[in-house]
Amino acid sequence: MISSGEFQAAFPAFGAILKSLSEGGTIVAVYDESDRLIYANAAFRRIFQLWSSEHSMTFADLILHCVERQCGPRIDRDDPIQFIADTQRRRRGTPGERTFATDMHDGRWFWMTETLFENGWITLIGVDFTEQKRGEDEARKARDAAYRESRTDALTGLPNRRHAFEMLEVGRQAFVQSVAPLPLSMALVDLDRFKQINDEFGHTAGDAVLMNFAEVCKQTLRRQDTVGRIGGEEFLVVLLGAPLDEAVAVLTLLQNRVSMQSVKTGEEPSINYSFSAGVTQFTEADTVDAAVRRADRALYEAKAAGRNCIRTKR
Repeated sequence: MISSGEFQAAFPAFGAILKSLSEGGTIVAVYDESDRLIYANAAFRRIFQLWSSEHSMTFADLILHCVERQCGPRIDRDDPIQFIADTQRRRRGTPGERTFATDMHDGRWFWMTETLFENGWITLIGVDFTEQKRGEDEARKARDAAYRESRTDALTGLPNRRHAFEMLEVGRQAFVQSVAPLPLSMALVDLDRFKQINDEFGHTAGDAVLMNFAEVCKQTLRRQDTVGRIGGEEFLVVLLGAPLDEAVAVLTLLQNRVSMQSVKTGEEPSINYSFSAGVTQFTEADTVDAAVRRADRALYEAKAAGRNCIRTKR
């Protein structure tokens, strides 16, 4: 690899441009038609750990050098030879310019502009945009967090009312539009005498019961089921692929698991609790509202029957 001074002496016009880029954090490199690295500025040599200006290597050599020393760009491949082959198809394709982002082992991000000339030479200029990238990442994370929060119940971590009913509508559409539709059932669940728990033990204890119920649901319901908190002590369970009798079996298992719970909060005695549920199965003519009204009537009957029981409506 020739030195900066030798390159500028050999190619004065191009060298003047490179001289202006030789300072600071911008990286500059030039490869000849044989893909030998014939020029690299100080920033490039630091990032790629090229300590000798006399050292000459091809692009392939440079990538293997980076893999060995864990320097330069991160290569998310187990096979660096395949990475080199794939990259060369892009680098040595049609003459012109391509741009891309690269993250380095030192944590920085560079926006690369690589130009292939008609004579086979390649110039590479990389501009550090780490701060902008971090800002974009933080903004994206904030957007993602806000989106999750808008769909999640803050106390239990379950889907909130809006998200739960969205999932119910998605299940309904899959049920009515599928060529061979799987059954769909739903349940409205209400924790029994929850106001009494709050009045006797306090709202902190009530919150602990709600969180306990959410955890039991996560551990008990099937993978394809969804449970969401739709009110204070009210929950919606969407049971995909479950006919009415299977849905009742799932709720019965949940009821048995809940009966084994003993929620401890501070110095207060442990709290045992139960729930009542109304279950219904969708028909092809059902809207979400129609199915919810049936399940609500079934829940009312469960409450009237003495609570801690499950009732159905067809």
